[in-house]
Amino acid sequence: MDPIRTCVGCRQRDSMQNLLRVVSLEGELQVDQQRKLPGRGAWIHGNCSQLALDRKGLVRALGDSKTESFETWLRNQAENMADKK
Repeated sequence: MDPIRTCVGCRQRDSMQNLLRVVSLEGELQVDQQRKLPGRGAWIHGNCSQLALDRKGLVRALGDSKTESFETWLRNQAENMADKK
């Protein structure tokens, strides 16, 4: 059975396999693809970036208030994910 996590955007619970883990390392956001990076992390569905911004879920989960850099980062990640599909 896969561990269940909650998306910081839509607040729905889902398997870790369906969510991205995002961590803040030295003030920069990174996608933790291996799910092994140290530090506080947040889980988000690939299509919930706007909800995470509107609800400030990512900022709250990571304990940082740099919303402008988060917004830019999330948009870039969403574009990259769309390009890979």
